[in-house]
Amino acid sequence: MLDRRDIPYLHWQPRLGRAAGDASAIGAVVHGLDDVEQSIRAIVLTEKGSVPGQPEKCCRLAPYIDRRPDVAIPNITREIFDAVTAWEPRVVVERVAVTRVDFARWSFPVFWRLRSDVAREIRRTIVRLPGERIPKAVSDAA
Repeated sequence: MLDRRDIPYLHWQPRLGRAAGDASAIGAVVHGLDDVEQSIRAIVLTEKGSVPGQPEKCCRLAPYIDRRPDVAIPNITREIFDAVTAWEPRVVVERVAVTRVDFARWSFPVFWRLRSDVAREIRRTIVRLPGERIPKAVSDAA
């Protein structure tokens, strides 16, 4: 089990999901930009009302999936833009480009950038002296 005191990153979270039968992913973490990207994916793909204790968190996309594109696209765009802006304060959302792939299947790339103060926190290099113990989280990420 990973000891959280061994994680040298300010921006990190447990890795969500794993391939079937992949026991090596248990206890894995994502950090830096991967952490932010995972957070955005979780916000967009989690239905509003399904997070205990935070019923307003995430997006309400289900009502629009089967709608006509002229109704669905602006509503999905607004839901994603508003949810990521509200629930991921480390980023500035530039735009959301919703396109219909086929009936009831959509693609919605989210174009974002890190806020400048967050970018300074993420960009750092860990330098270790020879022979110094490297925590498992760092050795796995390298």
